[in-house]
Amino acid sequence: MIRLVVIIVIAAGAAIFSYISSQDDADTAKVGDCMHRGSTSDTNPDLEVVKCSDSKAEYVVLAKISGTYSETAADAKCTAAAKDFQYSYTESGDGSNFLLCLKDYSK
Repeated sequence: MIRLVVIIVIAAGAAIFSYISSQDDADTAKVGDCMHRGSTSDTNPDLEVVKCSDSKAEYVVLAKISGTYSETAADAKCTAAAKDFQYSYTESGDGSNFLLCLKDYSK
């Protein structure tokens, strides 16, 4: 019985941790949000939403577009949606396929 309770508590803790840690993932970003790049990898930059007042803020979201896009298509979509964008970020494969159009954030 004690083992069952311990297993349930561990599972609940893992679920809560997973939920809280995903609250700042790129898929939660909205237009106007600031982003921080958590990795130097170009294939997985680990973007996370941060407050624009945070010293870690590096980019601002100019547009968020649903769907899956190649690099060329992403740049074309961002050009149409946000003329002064500098970077495009695409995410796909986890059920939430989208494109973020970003530019450097300056305070």
